[in-house]
Amino acid sequence: MKNTENLNTGFYGETMPLLAEKDGKVLPIYRDAGVYITDDEIRTERQMKINGRPYYVTSIFPTFSESTPTEKIIELMELELNNKVG
Repeated sequence: MKNTENLNTGFYGETMPLLAEKDGKVLPIYRDAGVYITDDEIRTERQMKINGRPYYVTSIFPTFSESTPTEKIIELMELELNNKVG
């Protein structure tokens, strides 16, 4: 049975990216995305069609971040918890 959530959302509904490693970090790479790596940033560009309408998605990430997304989420959760308690 085909997953209908992924219909009409880009490269044949691709949800399993290729994985590359650079400087100890894993980078997901989709076959329908342009990936550009510089000293300052990692940028991906993708064109998607959703219900026949084209969307252009650009994601920009720092090459070297101070923390991981998981660390940021935990920090926000702790801040929210401290605000409720305090």
